[in-house]
Formats: sequence, C-alpha cells, structure tokens
Amino acid sequence: MLRTVILSAALLSCGLTNTSQAQSPADVARRFIGTWRLVSWTQRLADGTTRPDPRNVGYIIYGDVGYVCYASMAANRTPWKSENSPTPEEALAAMDVPFNSYCARVEVHADEGFVLHHAEVDKAPNMIGRARKRWFTFQGTNRLALRVDPSELTPPVAESTLLWERVQK
Repeated sequence: MLRTVILSAALLSCGLTNTSQAQSPADVARRFIGTWRLVSWTQRLADGTTRPDPRNVGYIIYGDVGYVCYASMAANRTPWKSENSPTPEEALAAMDVPFNSYCARVEVHADEGFVLHHAEVDKAPNMIGRARKRWFTFQGTNRLALRVDPSELTPPVAESTLLWERVQK
C-alpha cells in the first residue's frame, strides 16, 4: 500500500525524464504518463506461430494522478444504420466484435517490471474490481511494450504483447 501511495505521489509531482542513468521507481512510474497509440498487438500461439490481435486500433492514457483509461477495437467494425441507436440485432452483433475498454487505478511495480491496472470501470461488468497485470518494457522515450500476464491468457495464446507509441503534439 505504501508503495502505491509513494508512486501515485510521484506521478503527481513531475513530468517525464530522459536520463540514461539508473532510474528510481518514481522515475519509472513517471515515464508512463501520457497518451499512447497502439502500434501493434501480437499474439504468439502455443505452436510458436504468431498472429495479430483483431483489436488493431487503440489508445491508452496514463494520467498523472495514478489512473489509466484504455480502449481498443477492430478497425473494420460495421457501422450502425442509425447514428446513436442500434437495432437489437446490431447491438447484439456489436458484443461479438473485438472491442474492449476500461479505466483503472494504476500500481507500478518498477523493480519487478510490471504494472497493475485495478479496473473500476469496464466494458465487461465481471472485470470490475480485478487487476490486469502487464509486464512493461520501455523502448526509448516514445515506445512502450505491455505484455499480458500469462495467467490472463486463453489457450492457444501463449503470449500477447501490445506495442504503444507516445502521441506527440
């Protein structure tokens, strides 16, 4: 709990740092802050082959107060005939297409190399209150890889990695 409070305070206090020296846990936590656009989402299957996840468009936004919001979808979703009111059939079909979103409290475990997203709002009501564990790797200052913890994967998927790029002004 103390680590969460300290990291949340660190997220509040400073911007990003671009130093090449060893970074403190607070420095690592600050590196998440910002808006990131999904570059790719690759799944490695148990047989060693890879495939793209169908959710190929997405954003993840890490705020400076210890929260994250995320959304992703398949770019080829079928539009509804009406702007805001789907037919019952369209609404049911929308539940089958790849789409996901949630907002969560963030807990950065810098020394261990993972971040927890504690869901408070979620497309799937059963996920509220659960933590999503993501193993992270920063690739320079503007790329972030998040690997889904194996405990959250469904066979035949053996590994699932999202590559994000920082949105620049």
